[in-house]
Amino acid sequence: MPQTFQIRREGMTVELLLHQAYGVEGRSLLEETLRKNPGLSSLGTILPLGTVLTIPDKPAANAAFFKPVVSLFGN
Repeated sequence: MPQTFQIRREGMTVELLLHQAYGVEGRSLLEETLRKNPGLSSLGTILPLGTVLTIPDKPAANAAFFKPVVSLFGN
């Protein structure tokens, strides 16, 4: 379920809010957050106090993700 936040401290950015909410995985939600909040990007990098925005749910862990291991010595 998406969460709604109101900016209550100076120096807050969308990236920082996503990082505080979801950790490193929050980085992948920047584009979706900007889509969910039309006009948010026009406010600038530092969000003004009182800005209300909605962030999407945390991305699900992809159990099927596989990263091949490269070996210098063959199999």
